[in-house]
Amino acid sequence: MLLFAGCQYFQKTVDKTPVAKIYDTYLYLEDINPVIYKGKSPEDSTNAIHQYMEDWAYRTLLLKQAERNVDTLKINHLVAQYRRDLLTGTYKARLLQKYIDTVVPEDTLQAYYQKYRQYFKSKDVLIKPKFLVTQKNHPKISKFKKWFFSEKSEYYDSLIKNTNSFSAYNLTADKWYVMPEFKKELPVFKHMNDKYILKKSKKFVLSDTLSLYLVFVKDVVQQNQIMPLSLVKNDLKQLILSKRKQAALSRMENDIKQEAISNKIFKIFKTKHSNE
Repeated sequence: MLLFAGCQYFQKTVDKTPVAKIYDTYLYLEDINPVIYKGKSPEDSTNAIHQYMEDWAYRTLLLKQAERNVDTLKINHLVAQYRRDLLTGTYKARLLQKYIDTVVPEDTLQAYYQKYRQYFKSKDVLIKPKFLVTQKNHPKISKFKKWFFSEKSEYYDSLIKNTNSFSAYNLTADKWYVMPEFKKELPVFKHMNDKYILKKSKKFVLSDTLSLYLVFVKDVVQQNQIMPLSLVKNDLKQLILSKRKQAALSRMENDIKQEAISNKIFKIFKTKHSNE
């Protein structure tokens, strides 16, 4: 079917070079992505194109058989419906960008939180710690302790400058952990009773054979307790945007219909109903 000499193929007789045919469907060389065969040896190029032709033949034969054995009327209806849904969905998404303000101010989040906070109860016990782990015999141990448990900003800056001395740390307490994650992060707590750990503003200075652990429990959420705003902020934002989207879709639908009526594109005819 196809003879190769370097990268020389069928001589063109029309606009394209046919390389395979099934019934009245042709595969042309120009339709094959050159990435498949370019830059390869003549033998590898030949094999790559032959493999592509075999794959094309299978797909084409399967399609031809499907067209003969499947209800194409139903398929065409589904394709048309999918096309309508895809077009209108894409257009609606584009229009919604004009209708929806995606900025959610902090005061709006606070208002929604106060209104819906009873629905945001924690399924797990959560802990929000500040911690650092360093070598047990580090020469700056006493300074680290002083800086870590102080609220002074200059001490925080001193810790930041020494983070290369810490094997693990979170100096801002900006992450919540479920208890198993917390104990995995800080294995020195592995065998400690949870009730002893879960006390807000609790300070720990612990050590194992190699490391010293400085930990301050900044906040705790017990099971079934209402979670703080910081934990549910993203969920609240999605709730607010979802409400805005529903309202925007309603406005958009009404605007489109009213514009069509004003431009005399859309008209509703009066009809008579009979009980007969």
